[in-house]
Amino acid sequence: MGEQDVRKFNERAARYDGDWIGANVHRPVQQATLDIGARLVAAPVALLDVGCGTGSLLRMAAERFPAAICTGVDPAARMVEVASAATVAQPRLTFACAPAERLPFADNEFDLVVSTDSFHNWTDQAAGIAQIGRVLRPGGRLVLVDPFAVGWLAPWAGLVGKRDRMRTKREVEALLTAAGLRRTGWEEVLGVGPVPFIHAVTAERA
Repeated sequence: MGEQDVRKFNERAARYDGDWIGANVHRPVQQATLDIGARLVAAPVALLDVGCGTGSLLRMAAERFPAAICTGVDPAARMVEVASAATVAQPRLTFACAPAERLPFADNEFDLVVSTDSFHNWTDQAAGIAQIGRVLRPGGRLVLVDPFAVGWLAPWAGLVGKRDRMRTKREVEALLTAAGLRRTGWEEVLGVGPVPFIHAVTAERA
């Protein structure tokens, strides 16, 4: 994530969960992501959220997976501060300020990694996916959720100059394969009326 993006998210941190987008986009996307993750790993031991923002997904995850250690990373320091302050009484939830491209964890540490609406902001998407492949345990699962260049979003991304950030299915699957991950599925997560807008791709570490 570039410095300008980090600054933007730092400025939004205090109001991030309470604005219209938080309630109508982020929250339902996070809930759907956890639903998918629970289908793939019914009782995760160690869960990582890459681009965790204010930690709202992990707070829901802690309730859903009462035995899981839940960890979040985000490159925006203010987001991490808000997340840590909101979970000070929950020792199973920890947060670190770090980008996807430099995850501060050991190899094979997590059995479930999720990321919601963050991937298009990563500075080096290939490096971020490679890091996720490194920290996932063999058999571990990834749920990557973003407005990918799928369907009508492909020409739209080109028109608004975001085609280099919004990847097609083929491009995402190539990144997963290069990181030692096997794509296991695609599904719609959120739409604008009947029109799909945000998709999830799931993958497994061999």
